[in-house]
Amino acid sequence: MSLRGAILGFLSLEPTSGYALKQRFDGSVQSFWTATQSQIYRELHALEAEGAVEVERLPGEGKPDRKVYSLTKSGRGALAKWLDEPLDPLVLRHPLLLQFVFAAELPPAALDERLARYAEGVLAMRRDYEGRLESDAILSLARSPRERAVWQLAIEHGLGWCDAELAWIARARKQLSRAPKGRKRWTRRTR
Repeated sequence: MSLRGAILGFLSLEPTSGYALKQRFDGSVQSFWTATQSQIYRELHALEAEGAVEVERLPGEGKPDRKVYSLTKSGRGALAKWLDEPLDPLVLRHPLLLQFVFAAELPPAALDERLARYAEGVLAMRRDYEGRLESDAILSLARSPRERAVWQLAIEHGLGWCDAELAWIARARKQLSRAPKGRKRWTRRTR
């Protein structure tokens, strides 16, 4: 339901095409929620079939007609219902941590390199968040001071997550650089 809710949320801001919707995902929430163009169109078609969105076809000059989607009254109700649903705590699926717990047998330099590469990706993500705050391109679209504050807090959450990841990586790299290099086997205790 999250992709559907996000599409309804974006359409509540203004009617838009599926292509522009993908650009909005990529320019605003991509760092914590991604969607492919095909997923977006599949969901838009389902929402249209349910009567939650309506489509206006605009003639394209030398191009195929452009479809602009907008929310219906039913769509606004679906958005309100989604926003009212309780959320369960996040169930973390973290590929780095999954590899990490089995990586004790990797050569120390290889594991350190993997952590360093991951940190580079997190730093790039952090720069993206900072850019969003500094450019004001996203925040300037807010329809009210409260909406602007909500959006700013979401971006700041991303910055905080990046900072926590980077701090953990630094701690892990430091601790592992001091760890004994020898191999110690776990033994099963028997009674």
